[in-house]
Amino acid sequence: LNWNYRVQLRSENVTYVNAYAEFTGPHTIKTTNKRGKVNEMTAEYFLLATGGRPNYHDVPGMKDYCITSDDLFSLPYRPGRTLVIGASYVALECAGFLAAIGMDVTVMVRSILLRGFDQQMAELIGDYMANHGIKFVRPAVPTKIEKMEDGMPGKIRVTGTNSLDGSEYVDEFNTVLVATGRTPCTRGIGLEKVGVTLSKNDFVIHSDVEQTTCPSIYAVGDILEGKPELTPVAIQAGRLLARRLFGGATLKMDYVNVP
Repeated sequence: LNWNYRVQLRSENVTYVNAYAEFTGPHTIKTTNKRGKVNEMTAEYFLLATGGRPNYHDVPGMKDYCITSDDLFSLPYRPGRTLVIGASYVALECAGFLAAIGMDVTVMVRSILLRGFDQQMAELIGDYMANHGIKFVRPAVPTKIEKMEDGMPGKIRVTGTNSLDGSEYVDEFNTVLVATGRTPCTRGIGLEKVGVTLSKNDFVIHSDVEQTTCPSIYAVGDILEGKPELTPVAIQAGRLLARRLFGGATLKMDYVNVP
């Protein structure tokens, strides 16, 4: 995917700069590359499309012994018996394809499947997965993650609590994958210096044309406050924004009718 995007950018004569960017003004950024070389770039408009990183929660052992969807495809070994913590579409997609390639998969769900999506459809998906051998532990939350054995894969003990009756859940797995939402990558890039307002959860506050509270800076994708965190949504929003800024179009993104 990375290589394909690089080729597409080059074919469209887009200059690709691999560097860390920080805003220094409404129309200027400072970039620092991996060798520490600093440059300044100016533009009439900037588009924030920094996406998110998977959340870890304040559960003992979670950050030390669990992986996220970002890590899954680079594992140098079969994940073996796997627990997926979470019920987002990322959680259920990962559980689904792991089961399809023969893994023993369990999903720990805090409350409902696919929060924010149609619940009749969500339960149909859950039933389908259960009928294909995926086990569900719900409603439950993890309280402690412990490494029992090193190895590729090793062995991890998970302790959890049933949210209804308070009973304890304990089981052992080879791999534990956390997929309980994502945090937007909006800190540390100088947004506060140029007046871009963030929500209390660090999402970007924006108008109905994806404009931030700094008029020269726009945003699309998973960093937008209150919008669906879906790749095709981000792509469509970006296309429509480009047409409005540079093509004289007026059509706004429809965030409601998203299948």
